[in-house]
Amino acid sequence: MTATRPQASTRVPNVACLDCTLRRTRLFKPLDDGELRYVAELRERQLSRPAGARLLQPGPAGGYIYTLYSGWAYRSIRLADGSRQILEFLLPGDVFGLHVALVGDWDYEVTALTPVLLCRLRAPSLEELCARFPALNRALIHTLVEDKRRADGRLAVLGRTLGPQRIAYLMLELAERLEMAGQLNDGCCEFPLRRRHLADATGLSGTHVNRSLAELRDRRMAHIAEGRLTILDRELLTGFAGYAPLSQRVQRLIL
Repeated sequence: MTATRPQASTRVPNVACLDCTLRRTRLFKPLDDGELRYVAELRERQLSRPAGARLLQPGPAGGYIYTLYSGWAYRSIRLADGSRQILEFLLPGDVFGLHVALVGDWDYEVTALTPVLLCRLRAPSLEELCARFPALNRALIHTLVEDKRRADGRLAVLGRTLGPQRIAYLMLELAERLEMAGQLNDGCCEFPLRRRHLADATGLSGTHVNRSLAELRDRRMAHIAEGRLTILDRELLTGFAGYAPLSQRVQRLIL
């Protein structure tokens, strides 16, 4: 299979990097004028894609990386039996496709969970980043390390806990990421995941997902309704899931 570039369903006006509201949140590393000009030079255009669109598939990368400007997406792999394992949910500000700067190929696919806007950028070379913008290079490394740390914690939970704990852990991780981006209010946030997404992310059957959600609701810890997640008792849910807060150590890189 070869990688497919996201194609624009309609032409959308480009939001200039200088005007990007995502950059102003505490989640992301502020860029100085030179760094911001460099990122603006890398950026090619914005693309609009509908929910369910395949954004990337495994294969040669084509020389581009992407920033999710709005909407949700997910990164996944297909197993030999045709089943899907969701590796990570992507939220506004997340950069995907950085493998192109490292190994030149995608080894996963990315699918739009909701309608999305993407910023497409030419992939920078690591040599260029190291030479011209060492602070950006450090931020890139820190972002990759934090992503790896988060993935390790999630993998441990998937391998060693029961269904309700897995669902609770995923709820808390996403809620904390949204909170850092200013998108969690009074324990509530948008939550467009369907039961099939929860199943594919946690390794559970659809029936087990339903039972797990019912247990969390009945125990007054959290519930999902009408596309929104409400955390009713964060302290109780955190202890139940064995969740360790992300405690953002460094600000993430946004390109």
